Amino acid sequence: MKTIAAIFTIALLASPAFAGKNGSADLIRSAMHSSSQDAIIAEVERTEHLMCSQCVPLVAELTQDSRLAVREVAAWWFAKRPGLHKQFAAQFVAELASGDTIQVRNAADFLGRSSTFSALPQLAAAMSRTDIGSDGKLALVRALKHLAMPEGNAALATAMTDADASVRAAAANAWRDIRGQTAATPVIALLADQDATVRMEAAATIGGLKELGGRAALEQLVTSDASAFVRRNAAWALGQLHSPASAASLSQAMNDTSGLVRMTAKVALGQLH
Repeated sequence: MKTIAAIFTIALLASPAFAGKNGSADLIRSAMHSSSQDAIIAEVERTEHLMCSQCVPLVAELTQDSRLAVREVAAWWFAKRPGLHKQFAAQFVAELASGDTIQVRNAADFLGRSSTFSALPQLAAAMSRTDIGSDGKLALVRALKHLAMPEGNAALATAMTDADASVRAAAANAWRDIRGQTAATPVIALLADQDATVRMEAAATIGGLKELGGRAALEQLVTSDASAFVRRNAAWALGQLHSPASAASLSQAMNDTSGLVRMTAKVALGQLH
């Protein structure tokens, strides 16, 4: 972050340091030196209510960590401190538009996990960038999933067309967690995706949102997909759609080579009406 030193200076001048009963900057520093993810998370959490100006540069460094769980706890820590959060969020928002893949990744994880709803337009806009890699796009999807606002739908639909299957799968998964989501039309196309994980996530989302437009594709998947997990999810989804027209496909699935598929199809068949 280009202005991080300036933010440190402001924080150090503005925040008095108090001894805490459950944590300290020294303990965070020691955990960071150990490279133990669990130790870092524990020590940051122990300073949740501690006024600690010396902690600010340490936790700020953790927002750049290569490990998602560490970046998330750092974002959580700043969210507990509104003044500092506002300063850091402003810089991270700027990096969504101009940063490289890692900078976008770090920015999106911070803004999502700190519930920075005001950054939703910038997070959505960043999804259309063609110069960032999968790590950045996955973080954008994570942020949109965490914020769970329908204003992120268009960006998730864009992510469903990404060249990377992991991004497409994450977007299909995130779609079903958006508040007030009632349809899964953009997800239907992913039932024909070349990647099994994408098809599996798409089936779960279509079933969860009871998207009737995906019924025909699900009926094909439940009887012919190469992946048992996809067939299982397709069977479950057809049960959620409650369409009698799916009885033949589910009856066929009850003879599947996978016991998991057979069991799911049996339950789903009983849900049709």
